[in-house]
Amino acid sequence: MKDGANLVQGERRLEIALACVVLLFCAILWLIFSATDNRTVAELDAKGGVATIPEELFDHGAIFVVSGPWQVYWGHLLTPEELLGPDAPKPNGTLRFPGAWRGHRFGDDVAGGTGAATFRLRLDPPAGKRTLTLRLFDLRLAYRLWANGMLVAESGKPGLDAATEQPDRSLVLAPVETTGQPVDLVLQMSNHGFREGGVGDPILLAKAGILQTARDRVWIFSAFFCGVLLVAGTYHLLIHFLRPGEISFLYFGTYCLLIFGYAANSNSTYWLSRAVVPGWINPATLDELALVCYAVSGAIIYRFYRCLFPSDISRRLQVVSDLRAVVFLLAELALPPVWRSWLIVLLMLAGLLFTAYFLARLSVCVIKRRPGAILLFSGAVLLATASIHDVLVHVDAVEGEYMILHGLFALVLFQSSALALRYAHSFQTVERLSVDLHRNLHALKAEMSRRRELEAEVVRVSEEERRRVSYQIHDGLCQQLTAARLRYSMLSGLSSVKDSPQMVELGRVLSAAAEDAYALSRGMWPVEHDAALTGPTIGELVESARRASGIEINLSQNWPCASCAGENLGVLQRIAQEALANAVRHAGATRIDVSLACKNGATRLEVRDNGAGRPPEVAPAGPGGLGLRIMRHRASAIGAEFSIDDAPGGGTVVRCCAQCHDATGSQGVP
Repeated sequence: MKDGANLVQGERRLEIALACVVLLFCAILWLIFSATDNRTVAELDAKGGVATIPEELFDHGAIFVVSGPWQVYWGHLLTPEELLGPDAPKPNGTLRFPGAWRGHRFGDDVAGGTGAATFRLRLDPPAGKRTLTLRLFDLRLAYRLWANGMLVAESGKPGLDAATEQPDRSLVLAPVETTGQPVDLVLQMSNHGFREGGVGDPILLAKAGILQTARDRVWIFSAFFCGVLLVAGTYHLLIHFLRPGEISFLYFGTYCLLIFGYAANSNSTYWLSRAVVPGWINPATLDELALVCYAVSGAIIYRFYRCLFPSDISRRLQVVSDLRAVVFLLAELALPPVWRSWLIVLLMLAGLLFTAYFLARLSVCVIKRRPGAILLFSGAVLLATASIHDVLVHVDAVEGEYMILHGLFALVLFQSSALALRYAHSFQTVERLSVDLHRNLHALKAEMSRRRELEAEVVRVSEEERRRVSYQIHDGLCQQLTAARLRYSMLSGLSSVKDSPQMVELGRVLSAAAEDAYALSRGMWPVEHDAALTGPTIGELVESARRASGIEINLSQNWPCASCAGENLGVLQRIAQEALANAVRHAGATRIDVSLACKNGATRLEVRDNGAGRPPEVAPAGPGGLGLRIMRHRASAIGAEFSIDDAPGGGTVVRCCAQCHDATGSQGVP
């Protein structure tokens, strides 16, 4: 018990150390990723409709958030030419970016959640010829951007209603050449698919190369993360394929591939998949794929946790988790885009509730010292932190970039470590069991060897006892009966008792008794009583059986040994004696063939008869009667192979094969 407690304590310390190592690895990656992001972010506000770009910050590589306020032409999709014409409408309000227009008053109109508008802002760049870069939205909407009347960016096709709008989700980096003169920005935008309308992401501005570098940083991290997910998912599914009983590897591998599908096709990675997938694939399909993968992954991760801790994770809530994914998929197919945006918020909130449940139950597993619970709890904490942050960003409660990929990356690392720990624990358990098994196997082999030696000794003692009894019968009872017959012969010569019925009967009884005694002596040891012999020879057994039964019995012997002193030969001859007795007494045979041959270091005995065969109730490998059990026991005692089968054409064949461990070989023939 003390060793078991020490083992559990050691495994817990190892799990804590592994959790610290994984956490340190995540922290190092985060520091490396953050250290390369040394950009300065500044707010670029507008006064009187003009936003002035600070030259010093611009030259030092600062990134500006073009927040506005932008002039708004609500309900109109105007081009620069229309704004410069004599009949150009007046702006009916302003709006800051990022910002939602739902509930915003533009003149006499109050905007709803959907709509279209034209925005206008003038930039005052530093003096000299320069190249600016504008980063536009990565939301699912449609827009066109002009700079000094030149179209520099577009995504989808803006429309005044959902029927004419063709939205798209794409991150656009638009270059703008300046000569120090003001740049007039005109933005057409329609949004009929977002619950709040407007723009949820800022428009960024920097000198050439800065925003491209920031985008490439995100793509590098995303490619690294997606590669880790793809390898982890494939690896764990392969383990499940090789070991179907490891169902946790199936769930975890599937979860990794689903997160890969979400990460590669979501705006968190700036749609990494669009850089590699064929152009004929509709971008909206990839967007839908990301949402489907995100929804289904929640049900898979629940099953993964429950597979690891079935007694601590509720089975009923697993049904709720599965229904959540099914309801989302059906709603994704049936609801219009505006309702889908609300559905995403509900999905994220439901995910937070399940994450809170996981944290609560995993903490219980930590207290109960479940294997891997510390690692899984640590990963769930980091994912919960990132999820809460992203929900707040999604509902515009806070500003910032999505952190879900960082949280998922940490979760996958911790989950992989937990599975690796459990797998290593399984290997250690198997190794310990293997050592115990080998030790017990050696002990069992030693015990079997001792038992076989004991059985062989029992057989030897039995043979010795048979010979001793045979000697006693031969030299005692048989001699006494012989003497009685001699005395009878002397008495039968007297005239008074000669030929009397009593004397005749007495003579018959004495003769029969003497013959029976001699037959019993020969049956127990049917050879000349030589103490140097190990047992009756096969020829003597056959000859004795032939004389006693009158049946045709043929003997075939073939071995290269001049004299076989093998310790197994006596046992084989006893098996032959029992087989001959069975064939004579029970089979009703008229012919028996006996063969004894030594070849390739093994002695093979075969006794074949043409009798009635085995009874129907005797199975081929069954114990049979007493005679069969005796033969099987004798064969087992010397480690021989024994079988009894039906002979072709009728009858029975008994076979026994024993190794000649102590045979002495020569080229002679007996």
